Amino acid sequence: MRNNFNKRIQGFIRDIEDASPNMKNTLTEIYPVRFKLNIDGYKDIYISLEKEIKTMSFSPIGEINFEIASSLAEIFEFLITKKMKKNMFIGDQEIAMVLANTLKKSDTDFLYLIDKYFGNIPAVVAHLASKAISHKKFTENSKEKYIHSKLRNLTIRMDRLEAINNL
Repeated sequence: MRNNFNKRIQGFIRDIEDASPNMKNTLTEIYPVRFKLNIDGYKDIYISLEKEIKTMSFSPIGEINFEIASSLAEIFEFLITKKMKKNMFIGDQEIAMVLANTLKKSDTDFLYLIDKYFGNIPAVVAHLASKAISHKKFTENSKEKYIHSKLRNLTIRMDRLEAINNL
């Protein structure tokens, strides 16, 4: 089971590396990276990223470069909106910021990768979290909500016109 999980993690990270042309080069420059993911209310997760081997475990892995201390909502918010809070990182902030900015600049569909490697249920949870985060943003600013609804209406009309054109 543990070996299968590590294979999934390696595939997940390999797909992230292959997401954009410069992604793999940037990540290769900072490897090896070892960090701890400390999510409020959950057991610590230790992640080790090297050129060939990527592992994830609940057991300490030795010396880590940095720690990400955050809530689950903030982690989802970072993956979905790609906006991070700098106070999330404890330790070597330079490596942490390079890794975070590399992920931020990538054109990676994290929801698809979560579904591909971890199944439908985690993907649905991530999708619902993204909806909650986007809903929270739009309720804070009614002008953004108005613009979003107008763009959505235009998209629907374009889809209808394309459908009629293809008949």
